[in-house]
Amino acid sequence: MMIVLAVANAVLAAVSVVFAVVAAVRPAALSHSEVPTDGEKFYGWMYAVRAVPLGCAAAVVPLIWSGPVCAVVLIAAAVAQAGDVAIGVTRRERGMIAGSSVVGAVHVLTAVVLC
Repeated sequence: MMIVLAVANAVLAAVSVVFAVVAAVRPAALSHSEVPTDGEKFYGWMYAVRAVPLGCAAAVVPLIWSGPVCAVVLIAAAVAQAGDVAIGVTRRERGMIAGSSVVGAVHVLTAVVLC
């Protein structure tokens, strides 16, 4: 069971990284704009430079470390996902709400069970 949880956490963290890269490279794919503004491009890159390292850490750390370091990384990643849920709520983006809720919950569950 613990291996399944660690792998599920890693896969979902990797999916988050992919969405962050998409936000940077093709911001209109997530903002649904016809033509993304310079501001959307800027914030897409700002999101990615934070989300990519955090997502990579959330994917890898539970596979190689346990204890407080693991828990801190996963809780930080879960808090970021909670922020994404809040943004999704304000934009009425059901997919963002559901996806970020699941990823955040898996991060917390992994922190509790594995760390």
